[in-house]
Amino acid sequence: MILGQSQFLQVTKHQSRACAASKPVRIVARAITAVWQSQLTVGRTRQCFDEGRKTEGELNVAKRVFRSDESLESERVTREMLPEFLQARGFTKVDNRMERGGQTIVACGPDGESFSMRVRVCWDRGKGHRDSTRARSYSATQITAKLIDSDWERTVREKIEREASNGVTHWLVVQREDERILFAALFPVSEILTIWSAQRDAYDELIAAGGLGRVKSNPAKNGSSPTLYLQKRGAPSVEAAIWGNPRVQDLALWQLTGLLAEEADRSDSGAGTKYVPRFVDSRESVQRQIRARRGQQKFRDQLRWRYGNRCAVTGCAVLDILEAAHIIPYRGADDNNVENGLLLRTDIHTLFDLDLLGIEPEGLRLVLHPRLVHDPHYADLDGRLLNCAAENGPSLAALRVRFEEFQRLASRSGHLP
Repeated sequence: MILGQSQFLQVTKHQSRACAASKPVRIVARAITAVWQSQLTVGRTRQCFDEGRKTEGELNVAKRVFRSDESLESERVTREMLPEFLQARGFTKVDNRMERGGQTIVACGPDGESFSMRVRVCWDRGKGHRDSTRARSYSATQITAKLIDSDWERTVREKIEREASNGVTHWLVVQREDERILFAALFPVSEILTIWSAQRDAYDELIAAGGLGRVKSNPAKNGSSPTLYLQKRGAPSVEAAIWGNPRVQDLALWQLTGLLAEEADRSDSGAGTKYVPRFVDSRESVQRQIRARRGQQKFRDQLRWRYGNRCAVTGCAVLDILEAAHIIPYRGADDNNVENGLLLRTDIHTLFDLDLLGIEPEGLRLVLHPRLVHDPHYADLDGRLLNCAAENGPSLAALRVRFEEFQRLASRSGHLP
């Protein structure tokens, strides 16, 4: 028997009258309500299929009626960005495969290593999210949707075995934010259990110490779904369980190749005048706008002379990839003062803009965010001194403001350099 909406309303009316009736009558009324709700769920599921999803992967996702059209579209956009994202980081022979089990990308890395990467897209946290501020405090994805016989480790192990049997060598777990890939964790599938177990244990310790407030259930055990976290604000031990693993690489931090230069800006560099920093927080604007650039021409020319045509951090002398970086973010011509600038290699400039690299003002010592201390490309920068002559160094006042911001943001995310 299929109940329509009008029939259900009649049943509901009779059910309310039955509240004062005998117990058997109330049981029957509740059973009818449960039947109608079950039929409604089935109908919504059928509607998802009738909307004509383009790929089998999307059809797979459509079965879950809690996924909105906006969520599905956001996931599609993220997945379509990835081939170009990988190519920009030196991957070649990129073969993007949308299959029933999801998305797999087969490619050769910059050093010739072959990868078969299963893509896992983290939960949507875009501007349209009902609570985007809270959503942007964490980044997570399910390992698998169903727990096997209440055994969490067995569930994860069997997922690893299935991936390996399908030829998958690595997972690529990505988080998109607005128009860019914020995180792109690449690691062998053999590390999934190690990472998940470490995050589970870290959460257990935090909960026992009251570090998660009123939260008493372990977020790594998300209902019946073991879950991996790339970010969890206020839980540095959880983040360290993945980013501190030496086999995990964040491709979002890899140096880009083939960058295009921005159009030169010939505004006044402010040479010969003292720079006065302004206490303006422009981090979110900077994060949205990081892209290929060499920087304003006159400002860059002044910095080239000041730093001897070398990156102030790495000593790189390849002019094509050296950029003019602002210590205090650019808000107008006054900020194009040579004392407010550094000449940096493109990838170092991006790290500096994202506050993943700080400069301690008194000793001009480089400080890495903990996410980078185990990265093979950048770990040796930690503790290195800035390359500059004492008389030609940057504004200490500007560096103090910027380093305080670096520490504040690190503290807010649970890290203190």
